Amino acid sequence: MALRQNVMAEELKNNMKIVEFTKFTKLYSNMAEKECQFIRHHLKGSTVEILRDDELLTCPVEQLQTGDSLRKIFDIPSSARRVTTVTKGFVKQLIQRGFRSFTVQTQEKAASSKQQKHQASVQEANAFIQKIRESIKIREQATEAAQSMIDNARKGKPSAKEVENNIDLILSDSSPEALAAIASLQSSDQTYAHCIDAAAIFQTAYFAIKKKKKETSIFSGEKLAMFGAFTHDLGKAKVPKSILESTERFDRESEEMRQIQSHPVYGAELLNNMNMPKSIMNMAHYHHVKMDTLLNSSYPANVSYADVIMETRLVSIVDVYQALIGKRSYKKSWGPPEAIRYLDTLTGSEFDPDVWDDFVSVIGIYPKSSLVEMSDGTIGFVMSVPEDDLERPEVVIFRDADGNDFEQPVLVDLSEEPDLEIEQDLDHYEVLGENAIDIFIGLEVR
Repeated sequence: MALRQNVMAEELKNNMKIVEFTKFTKLYSNMAEKECQFIRHHLKGSTVEILRDDELLTCPVEQLQTGDSLRKIFDIPSSARRVTTVTKGFVKQLIQRGFRSFTVQTQEKAASSKQQKHQASVQEANAFIQKIRESIKIREQATEAAQSMIDNARKGKPSAKEVENNIDLILSDSSPEALAAIASLQSSDQTYAHCIDAAAIFQTAYFAIKKKKKETSIFSGEKLAMFGAFTHDLGKAKVPKSILESTERFDRESEEMRQIQSHPVYGAELLNNMNMPKSIMNMAHYHHVKMDTLLNSSYPANVSYADVIMETRLVSIVDVYQALIGKRSYKKSWGPPEAIRYLDTLTGSEFDPDVWDDFVSVIGIYPKSSLVEMSDGTIGFVMSVPEDDLERPEVVIFRDADGNDFEQPVLVDLSEEPDLEIEQDLDHYEVLGENAIDIFIGLEVR
């Protein structure tokens, strides 16, 4: 049987999936706004072929205008499955709506394609878990190196080479994406592991954003980008250790807080002495500058937000995000989805909305390794950031609704399971305690 075939509306059967709309009644010639709105809404993300002013055009469905004549709808995303999955009642609605013929894919072939996709996702999930296993020791070594870097800077001996060696270690033997996932699964600290985790999250998000937007990085390579994020808090080297490592919450007007808030200026000075590019100094100097520079939490003072480059705006988001999800002995950690929701409320006042939207589009509203409870009571870890619908990622289900762990976890793609959804996100430590990372790396997905 052919992978695709052309059929009339009356020939549609339950084992078919619509991949193109190819013929229409006169209702879609010189369309009224009602028809335009229906197609824009129900087939969002698709591409259309239209006749406009006697010219044949291809454009996104969102650009449909009153008066256009519809010729074809194609490149239909999976998020439009409600108008592409054939059922008996739905065929009647299609005919009533004026859709006459279609290109369809049989369920048999779709099932084969779905199975291949599932197998590829399973391999990717297991590879990601393996990368996390390999990266745990790397994170420990890099954290020790971050402490050494700051201690040496405290002695007046900052070394760019020392930072580069650790970045080489991360980029060659580890994965920034794996380290970013570990950040929410394993305990952290407010300075040294923070440098590693923030750098990994920044690296993962930054290059994913650039790829997605087809933009060129301002950095000459991955190493320099990670260098900027790794050293954004280098100025803390000039803050006394007693203050830096304290678990006390200092008053906003205290001398301790004044010294803490001086670290961006110190960082820029240290990086300047190391002959670092201006972009790297910008990240250290301005990562605490808020969009509303009059906020008490915005420092240094007297800075225009226009001077804060995109990379710094991103690292400022990452800086707070990591601080929230990093488990520390003296505070409750936040789950990644909870942190995402909170930071969203600060967008427009503290964070650049455009950079925030870019960050969420690649990190997700359920970042990878998030612990979630499904609508059927089962529990699993999020394993993907979907492009079409951020609320429907792939999830590795490892525990049933009664609290029993499966012998073999199952990978479920929520984009393919309309009857299953994420009920709520969970705190790793409340549900799994200190075993979160061990449970995650112990998964063998099928």
